[in-house]
Amino acid sequence: MTSRRTIPIRIFQFALLLSVGSVLAWAFSHGASHGKTTAPGDKPGVGCTGCHKGTPLNGGGGSVSLAFANGLAYTPGQTQIFTVTIQDAVATDYGFQMTARVDTDPANQQAGSFTPGAGQKVICADELPVPAGGCANNGIQWIEQTAPYQSPTNSFTIQWTAPPANAGNVHLYIVANAAQGGPQPLGDHIYSAEYVLVPPPLSSGGTAPSISPGGVVNGAGFGAGIQSRAFVSIFGSNFTTSAPVRWDGSITGGVFPTTLAGVTVSIDGKPAPISYVDPKQINVLAPASSVSGVVNVVVSNAYGSSEATPVSLLGSAPAFFTFSGGGGRYIAAQIAQPGNPTTYEYLAPAGFLGNATVSQPARPGDIIVLYGTGFGPTSPAVDPTLIFTGAASTTGPVAVTVGGIPAQVQFAGISAAGLYQLNVVVPQGLTSGDQPVVATTSDGGSTAQQVYIPVQP
Repeated sequence: MTSRRTIPIRIFQFALLLSVGSVLAWAFSHGASHGKTTAPGDKPGVGCTGCHKGTPLNGGGGSVSLAFANGLAYTPGQTQIFTVTIQDAVATDYGFQMTARVDTDPANQQAGSFTPGAGQKVICADELPVPAGGCANNGIQWIEQTAPYQSPTNSFTIQWTAPPANAGNVHLYIVANAAQGGPQPLGDHIYSAEYVLVPPPLSSGGTAPSISPGGVVNGAGFGAGIQSRAFVSIFGSNFTTSAPVRWDGSITGGVFPTTLAGVTVSIDGKPAPISYVDPKQINVLAPASSVSGVVNVVVSNAYGSSEATPVSLLGSAPAFFTFSGGGGRYIAAQIAQPGNPTTYEYLAPAGFLGNATVSQPARPGDIIVLYGTGFGPTSPAVDPTLIFTGAASTTGPVAVTVGGIPAQVQFAGISAAGLYQLNVVVPQGLTSGDQPVVATTSDGGSTAQQVYIPVQP
């Protein structure tokens, strides 16, 4: 997804990346030892697998989130309040652990300091309270609750004081335990989340980012309107001065980064996981949202923030990814091999993807897999901040025509965060050549692209 009109063949490598299982993380409802967040350098799972054995990170159907009284920004030296909320359908007791790190070196550099409130403590790597001179390990500290299963509240108020000088972006990592009446070896639910706070803009040395008019679009077809939990592309200028950066090396504990190359994106005030950044384009996953209508998109870097750009958040915004080359003519797709349904080749004209990559046209009756984004809500809903493995079907049907002929859709849904796939049977009655494909969601959204698959009966 590195050009305005097409997506390279890396889409399939991307899908493979997202199929990697989540790393486990753990927390105690009675106060954990240090280093249980997903921050780089922390050690999820160590020392508490006996208490929470078998509990996967973010696998309980709930969540942990932070609310920010001052928005997703900080002023050096100022104290601000965060509100932690843990949502879980069955929990009766709750705990958390949180840390704040300088985003340029999150494994080694503390950002600011926490002040414990009632029923809370702040600890260093030696498990002791923070001494007057601060923690020895570059000041790294963690705040957590202390009450051992005595408070049923799922909300905590956190006091944090920002670094005394501009430290660049600050990354907040939080992990929470939703317990059921005390520690349950196979029953507790562990959740994590990450947020990025931006500092005041630097006064010199760079330019604040700018979003182009109409520059917030669907991440596959680049059409107007976006969908929650789907890919979004943002076009403009001065996003970063670095070479293109992908999120491959920045996924920690199964959680996608919300800052990349010093860039953050908020959609409707929520941080968006970022998959790609270059000076003129950003690809993100739209945060989970139950609202629809016009929302604002803001891009921030060290030199400031863009003006808020309004965009329509829709129930669906369907579009197909396309192969590079050919002006984005062919849908990024695969074709199941007859007699071996677990083996796939790329669906494209022979030789279209180069001599080293096998590709072939489809025949009527073949099962093909079409890749895209924005085909509507799924069940279960897939958290866009986390690696996802498995399959989540769309809650409503998706209709597909090939060459104007209705095709059987065997599956429509998400196979990786933000990545939809449609398993379709190529209909009978098609002639040889490139055949147009159109998909329509249950709420009336339709792929507006002129895209094709090659067919050879």
